[in-house]
Amino acid sequence: MTRETRTLPALAAGPVDAHGRRRRASRRRLVVVTLVALVVTGFAVTLMAGQTFYPPRDVVRVILGEQVPGASFTVGRLRLPRAVLAVVVVASFGFGLAGVTFQTMLRNPLASPDVIGISSAASTAAAIAIVSLSLSGTQVSVLAIVSALAVALLIYSLAFRDGVVGTRLILIGIGIAAILESGTAGGQARRWASSR
Repeated sequence: MTRETRTLPALAAGPVDAHGRRRRASRRRLVVVTLVALVVTGFAVTLMAGQTFYPPRDVVRVILGEQVPGASFTVGRLRLPRAVLAVVVVASFGFGLAGVTFQTMLRNPLASPDVIGISSAASTAAAIAIVSLSLSGTQVSVLAIVSALAVALLIYSLAFRDGVVGTRLILIGIGIAAILESGTAGGQARRWASSR
């Protein structure tokens, strides 16, 4: 009797817990979709509304590079840079919160993107793109972002063994950061030697 009463709550907790996880995941998706929709709507309204209202068709034409009398200057030179800057500022604030959340989840103040190798991946990729591939501008930024995401996934996959332990993730990240920073330093030394 005692064994049955002990095992019944354990069996009953499984489906309830799975249902709760699904409900939280769907709520999370709903929040993300709602926030993205609000950002896109606010961005569009910022480009259209002001002292002069421009219809969505004119705004799209300006973004695509066409010359629309009156709208090209107002939308292209004034409103678009301000709207993009606002989105970048909000995204930067979100990245700051993500860093704090990252440190809180791993219970370690050392767990930051610059310590565990993510920033090193971006800088190494940017150095390789500039020095070896002769890329510039947006191409360097895109390569740096893709490399940072790839290294973040690599660190996570190497640290995952029956779950992620904070110390294991940090140690693996520090090792990968050291490897990447040595690659960046080697590339800079090679460029300096070739320029002499």
